[in-house]
Amino acid sequence: MTATNRNSTGISPYTFRDIDPAIAHLEQVLGAEGADSLFSRTYLRGRVLQALGAPGLLPKQQQRLQRLLESIDSLPA
Repeated sequence: MTATNRNSTGISPYTFRDIDPAIAHLEQVLGAEGADSLFSRTYLRGRVLQALGAPGLLPKQQQRLQRLLESIDSLPA
């Protein structure tokens, strides 16, 4: 993880207990807006990587986040 993927203290702001709403929000943004999103690919990727940095993620949470990265990678440049 790089410093840009974490908050200013160097610690992910998420835990496996509170990450699901953040994942759901990212899924909603990418699902509804996709390539037309107001957010850049770089920003969205950073948010997903930040979430992946949360300690103790469950395999299902990791899979959802990996799918989001794949979705971001498939967006037109």
